[in-house]
Amino acid sequence: MDGVLLQTVEALGGSQFIAGAGEMWELLQAEKEEVEREILFDGPLLQESVGGLQECEPSESCIRDFEWQHRETLEERLRVLNDAQDRLVDGAYGRCLECGERINARRLAADPAASLCLNCQTQAEAEIINRSR
Repeated sequence: MDGVLLQTVEALGGSQFIAGAGEMWELLQAEKEEVEREILFDGPLLQESVGGLQECEPSESCIRDFEWQHRETLEERLRVLNDAQDRLVDGAYGRCLECGERINARRLAADPAASLCLNCQTQAEAEIINRSR
């Protein structure tokens, strides 16, 4: 199935990106596989709590919290990479999801899964900061 999908992606041709569509697919796929390996390496994470109270040393609690945050970050990155591959197949890759403008090729080279142009990303981050205040 990967061969058929890769042929479809390569058929998009005429890419405005530093790399061709097939190369972008491979970059995204390679990072996905790396993230998946890291998730599998971490193994299942279990919350050890009884009646909402956790019985462990504070350092163990901090370690467990860090592991959960790390897992959530990895799972979110995996979703972002899958979404980027979907955009690549749909022909929307390289266009900002907010304004529809082309995402700068250097931005895509830095993060092939980028879904927002620099202006929209900056605006989104500013909104998050303002909400947290």
